[in-house]
Amino acid sequence: MSILPHRISDTAFSALASGGGGAAAMEELRSAQFSRHLMLLRGVVEAFPEVKVAEEAFAVLADLQRGASGAVETVLRYPAVGAWAAQCLRGTADPARLAAVALAAAHLAGRECRLPVSSRHGWVTLPSVGGFPATGVFDLSVGPGGVRVGGHPVDGWRPLARISAGAYTVTVDDLDPHRWPGGGVDLPRLDAPEREVWQSRLREAWDVLSERHWTVRDEVATAVGVLTPLGAPSDRPQSESSREAFGAIALSAPPDGVSLAETFAHETQHVKLYALMDVVPLTLPDTGDLYYAPWRPDPRPAGGLLNGTYAYLGVTGFWRRERATGHPRAEFEFAQWRAAAYEATQTLLAGRGLTAEGVRFTEGMARTLGAWTGEPVGAGALDEARRAQSARRRAWEQRNETASRAAEGRSRY
Repeated sequence: MSILPHRISDTAFSALASGGGGAAAMEELRSAQFSRHLMLLRGVVEAFPEVKVAEEAFAVLADLQRGASGAVETVLRYPAVGAWAAQCLRGTADPARLAAVALAAAHLAGRECRLPVSSRHGWVTLPSVGGFPATGVFDLSVGPGGVRVGGHPVDGWRPLARISAGAYTVTVDDLDPHRWPGGGVDLPRLDAPEREVWQSRLREAWDVLSERHWTVRDEVATAVGVLTPLGAPSDRPQSESSREAFGAIALSAPPDGVSLAETFAHETQHVKLYALMDVVPLTLPDTGDLYYAPWRPDPRPAGGLLNGTYAYLGVTGFWRRERATGHPRAEFEFAQWRAAAYEATQTLLAGRGLTAEGVRFTEGMARTLGAWTGEPVGAGALDEARRAQSARRRAWEQRNETASRAAEGRSRY
């Protein structure tokens, strides 16, 4: 499997810096991420020569690549595969899981393959495909006859759910043990009625994106292939993106279609920026400088502030377009986030955390937001946005001044 070097075109870079990019820029990022996944997999095999099953599984993938490249590419692009490989190279995941990756590719290709697998948390899973409840280590076979152990179909096989809206289909992954990097998050499994709710919300969100947010729709359709359910209180929806899981968004149950469409607009910005930063360094090594982020209670380094600013540029654009619908929140949301995101661009440009390309990128964001600041907004919404902005700043200053004094006091003893 060959690994090609990648760069991002000037056209795509400029389009991304403005806040958009569309399908063309996202495809460039997607290609770069595929090469990254190939590099990570090769790194796993080279870093763990003693794990013979990993070497054997890599050989299976290389053989499949020659006649079933589509199946191999589907599995190797899968977000959980990239997350697992990155964790392996940090020493926090099992390199033998490469066998499950090879079995998944063989399964999709309809080829016979047999490799040893082990269960985790009471399940055996094939990334992008599905899993079944089991414990222990045993040989697993796939092929035209399905998934088998000892020549017999496995009990309780559960394919990963797919939900669709128009021509867009996305996997809802609530099985893979590496579906979301890191810890401390609730990753529930969905029952059939819950999956139906997600299906309904996706259709509603896709209608919103198709009617008013075509660039976001095209970016999601190009690169976002997995939704990972998060547990969260119903009155406080949550969502996340991860640099290690390109193409996936983790989110709690969407309360309505507009909320899910906004989540796509927000999280797709993170997806794009993480992928871009794997190719183009936008920030310098951490200087220790911390900055005010209007959407966070804690001071942020330059990289964190850049990430949040880009996300809220997307949120601002979403609500800017939603104003045409008369949505009751649209004027306020547009007014507050355009001011907050523009302020953050000026903070970044005045700081010392950006590379030359990072300055160029942030200037592109600032141009878009600066143009939007001249657009008229209702007086009531504008006043409410200014009050909210001032209240956030006061709360941030009080919180961090208290934390600073406490840290200073502890340092004396």
